[in-house]
Amino acid sequence: MLLPLLFLLAASIPGPIQGDFDHDGLADTARISRTGRDIYKLEITRGAAPGILTSLSLQLSPPDYFKLASAQDGVATACGKGMGAKSQPCPHPKVDLKQGDLLFGYSEASEAAVLWDGGTFHIEWLTD
Repeated sequence: MLLPLLFLLAASIPGPIQGDFDHDGLADTARISRTGRDIYKLEITRGAAPGILTSLSLQLSPPDYFKLASAQDGVATACGKGMGAKSQPCPHPKVDLKQGDLLFGYSEASEAAVLWDGGTFHIEWLTD
């Protein structure tokens, strides 16, 4: 009984994806890991620093998909579209996506971009 459940859980987490997420010409790898009951994180290993793992907290469920961004400029973020708390300022009303930026999302249409700022990765929600 446990084996089918393990297969179902494994099938619900998108597999690792490779791309040049930091735009340095080297392949980077992103994967989802489960760190506790309903606690997931995005782990990125940069090609330029293979021994260093960047870990970003996610929602209580793993994303449904990974994909790489096509060339786009000036994509509005969720808060830039007026979504989210109105009591807080919107720190980034838009982001400039580059070809190869890592995107992940959920089936209910929430999508986020994982962006490199020259020193670290951070998550920007594009839809909510």
